[in-house]
Amino acid sequence: MKAMDEDESIIRHSSDLRQMAEDQHRYLKNVKITGFISTKSLVELTCYILKNAVSLECLTLDTHCGSTLRCSDTDRIFRRCIPVGNSLRVKRRALVAIRKFIEDKVPAGVKLTVVEPCSRCH
Repeated sequence: MKAMDEDESIIRHSSDLRQMAEDQHRYLKNVKITGFISTKSLVELTCYILKNAVSLECLTLDTHCGSTLRCSDTDRIFRRCIPVGNSLRVKRRALVAIRKFIEDKVPAGVKLTVVEPCSRCH
């Protein structure tokens, strides 16, 4: 995956989000997006899921790439997190996008979990 340019971030270009067709998804209960970044298309997809997955119970937005090992992992072999993929700046922009565009769209019955960068190492 190529590094995200400043121009691709919804933080810098927060024009109106596109609306997609409103097809209800009745069987989608748990969604995890790993490697969440602040691109407009990913924010739009997340908003679409929140609006149309009528059985959604849990949405997890993970700002880490899939294989990132953290110092807080249960085996605790590592004293510091091993950085893989996204830079800390990109992860922080992802958190801003979640707070600005997604948090207020989470329905009452849905648990939103945001996996942030490790506060101990970053």
